[in-house]
Amino acid sequence: MTVAVGGDDALELARAAFDLVEADASAAALLAERAVRAARRQRHPEAEVAALHALSFAQHELGDPRAIRTIRRAVRSGERNGLTQRTALARRRLAMDLASRGAITAALRELQLAYSALDPHEQARSEVFRIGILWYAGMNTEPLAGTDRALAVLRRRGDAFWEAQLLRNRGGFLSERGQTVAAERDLMRARELFADLGATAAAFATETELARNALIQGDLPGCLKRLDAIDARDVSPRIAAELSLLRAQATASARLRSESLQSLGEAQAMWKLSGRDDHGGRLETIRLMLLAGDATGARTLALQTQRSFASQGRHLYGARAVVLALAAAIAAGAVRPSGLRSGRRAAAILAGAGWHGEARRAQLMVARAAIQLGSPEVARRELAGCSVLLRRGPLADRIEAWHVEALLRLRRGDRAGAQRALRTGLGLLDGYRETLGASDLRATASEIGAELAELGLRTALAGADMDAMLAWADRLRGSALRLPPVTPPDSSELRDRAAELRRVSAEIWRAERSRRTTRTLLARQVALEGSIRQLSRHAAGGPAPGSAPPGRRELSRALGGAALIELVELDGTLTALTLTDARVTREDLGSVQPVTEELEWLRFALVRLARRGHGAAQRATMRQGAEASAERLGELLVEPLAERVARRPLVIVPTGALHGMPWAMLPQLRGRPIVVAPSAATWSALQAPRWSALKAPRGSALKTPRAPRESEVVLVAGPRLRHAKAELAAVAGLYSNTVTLAGKDATVAAVMEALAGATVAHLACHGHFRTDSPLFSSLELADGPLNAYELQRLRRPPELIVLSACDLATSDTRPGDELLGFAAALVGMGTRTIIASVVPVPDSGAKRLMTSLHNHLTAGDSPSVALAKAQEGLSPRGYGLSGFVCLGTG
Repeated sequence: MTVAVGGDDALELARAAFDLVEADASAAALLAERAVRAARRQRHPEAEVAALHALSFAQHELGDPRAIRTIRRAVRSGERNGLTQRTALARRRLAMDLASRGAITAALRELQLAYSALDPHEQARSEVFRIGILWYAGMNTEPLAGTDRALAVLRRRGDAFWEAQLLRNRGGFLSERGQTVAAERDLMRARELFADLGATAAAFATETELARNALIQGDLPGCLKRLDAIDARDVSPRIAAELSLLRAQATASARLRSESLQSLGEAQAMWKLSGRDDHGGRLETIRLMLLAGDATGARTLALQTQRSFASQGRHLYGARAVVLALAAAIAAGAVRPSGLRSGRRAAAILAGAGWHGEARRAQLMVARAAIQLGSPEVARRELAGCSVLLRRGPLADRIEAWHVEALLRLRRGDRAGAQRALRTGLGLLDGYRETLGASDLRATASEIGAELAELGLRTALAGADMDAMLAWADRLRGSALRLPPVTPPDSSELRDRAAELRRVSAEIWRAERSRRTTRTLLARQVALEGSIRQLSRHAAGGPAPGSAPPGRRELSRALGGAALIELVELDGTLTALTLTDARVTREDLGSVQPVTEELEWLRFALVRLARRGHGAAQRATMRQGAEASAERLGELLVEPLAERVARRPLVIVPTGALHGMPWAMLPQLRGRPIVVAPSAATWSALQAPRWSALKAPRGSALKTPRAPRESEVVLVAGPRLRHAKAELAAVAGLYSNTVTLAGKDATVAAVMEALAGATVAHLACHGHFRTDSPLFSSLELADGPLNAYELQRLRRPPELIVLSACDLATSDTRPGDELLGFAAALVGMGTRTIIASVVPVPDSGAKRLMTSLHNHLTAGDSPSVALAKAQEGLSPRGYGLSGFVCLGTG
């Protein structure tokens, strides 16, 4: 917005300052202060009131706590000088400031005093303030007919700026009501008007409301995309705080706790600077504490917040705090009858104010609490009052409604009905996950349904139906990897960030080798990774093929003579379900704690053995420790199943930390073909080849080609590996059609081009697993790292990938046994088989193992058989090479 300011006329300066606020609040505040001084010099009371009004408006946008004092001065000055119209305009501003501080009754009183003193045009403008106050107060039942009349007046007057403000406020109001389609229509039009007027800050503020509306609609990628399009430096501190709060809410809905806490912290810092106590932020803090598992702390804070809101007369927000306190009590197992009564009162308050969504959420919590207290009749009544959530409403609320329904059915002894309810709730989660395109969002979404899956599994394990046990053990396991892959957004910004990240990462490696400081480079790396992560989340998903998960018979046919072992951890106890010869059996393996502790010792020993610099005595001691841990793990995990699985090839579906198990190290499994899969359903889905799978004669690629390129074997050697080129030369001699990339030729672009459509790929590189950000796990290439984000751009990945690299079979395990990492990304992309290591790889021995592996592959052995034979032939010193596992189908 362009504002012309000429001379020192105080009234003109004040008007110019007011017009400038929505475009540049800081400049507007300076101009308004200049107008105040000019008005006093000129002894111009009307100009002083107008200037104070403009200054207060600017201070409000900047989050300056002096805003309310400034506007009170304007009102007093106007009254003292008999300036009825100017005083009324200032009262409108005061009303908004009062509302933002929770004084709703006083705000409505000031607005009514102003309205009675204004002409019809200004009365129409006053509707902007009325809707804003109702929005602050959460008074969603108030009629909006006056808004249509006000818009008609503003349009007749050609008052586009105020029309845009009214549409923005009404859009936000409608969004809170759940009328998201109408809200989006108002907000889109408001943004267009603000943009046409050059009111940049106002346009950004409206974009924030569009992002909020997208989140309410359940469109998380759309919400994040809108938020990322706004640069916080272009908006006022108040809007910047709202942006941070909204990002905290969006990332919390995706169960991205650390990111959500960071965004909430940024918002709180801005509120503290401005002296504001934002009610939404306080409630969001409680929700995040609940998500983080701090039920006791969340309950304490919720009760404190409820008392604070009550003292301010903010009964609606107090009621929301009561509901959160009840949710925390449920999580802590500390529900009391008084909590039920408080929850019911809160639901009634929320419903009476038109906050129907929040009221239903309160009824759900009361129902859950009643079940915990052993009052199923109360729970049934409360669920009946919000039964609409079984059919429609926000995803998390609908899933929780089906959870409550399942609990009630269990109380009636209807186990089958409870499982149907749980499957319905998880089906809703499946539908939501399909809307997401980013791997991390898909994976973290499973936490939303974790309680349902756990209840289904517990119910099944309490019965005798082995098929049901197997189905529930697999129901929410690795679900994200079963969805069709989505290529990250094809934006120049994302490509540029990825290229710069490679350059920065390469420079960090060089700086570390030359012992130069890396602080600035590391800060840039963090910023680039954050940007890539955000941009990748803009990808939308799409419908998945509607196929039912495989049952026992289908899995048995696919297994042939192999055995399936599905490991399940529930309440700290490990259970193994085995499927052999179409029969499911169950074995309780005891506490999971000694297993995970022993696995930690084994991995620790293998990591140390992979390092150079240890003497013979030290290495012998470490080998003995590794042997002892492997022996013990075999006793805990394999020996109880020995009679059932005999010497069969195995398909193992681990859980939790066991995804990092070097299975070939266990003496009972040495020389045994083993396939490790995220879930039985994923293993089954990958069985169907994307091209014909005929055995190939020695010296050719493994699969019959679909097109000329697809018989190619791609061989890649990364930098700084002494034996990588020799390893490639040995492997290349076994195949007739190879593409070899080594030295300076092994760039990210060249490797990606070669991998597309190839049949087999062998990459001998340094591997880096990132525990802090698994999708930035990478292979080190000539010009920098190839991470999982970039890898996901491959539309046709190789059918078999061998990663002769450290740690890249490792994955970060999320609730629902969802996996994030380099190898997991390949599985999600459709690569049928990955051979990679869960521990560091000793460079010196890799050549022998890999040559043997490819010898067996070219002889016609399947990947799992070839790996088992290659590892069986290792010398006793080759422990580190036992960390290689066959992932996918094998």
